[in-house]
Amino acid sequence: MEHGKPAALEHDNDGSTIIRYNIEPEMGVKEGESEETQIGWMCHEVRIWEKPTKASIKKAVIRDVIDESAEFALVNAYNSHALGIEINPDAVDEYKEYLQFRADVDALAVEILDEV
Repeated sequence: MEHGKPAALEHDNDGSTIIRYNIEPEMGVKEGESEETQIGWMCHEVRIWEKPTKASIKKAVIRDVIDESAEFALVNAYNSHALGIEINPDAVDEYKEYLQFRADVDALAVEILDEV
């Protein structure tokens, strides 16, 4: 709280960049008080070593949430269903969620870069 809301993009002394997303107030009850107040900040953090670009931010955030194996499995399940190889109606819903997630991450990357 002393330093305010953390920056979404912060260059570290080791040459890396910290990307923070889903930055939200952390609420709690301070010792000796009875009302809930903001006591700090919560967020997810990922570190990248390349230049922060829309692509590098998207890649880092996506990999923070879903690994390559799970991503490939999700896409392959959808393709198998769409081609009639293995019928799995849930694969369509999961793929739609995945596509929406990627669109949300795309918007997040633009928002982070706009803050700089």
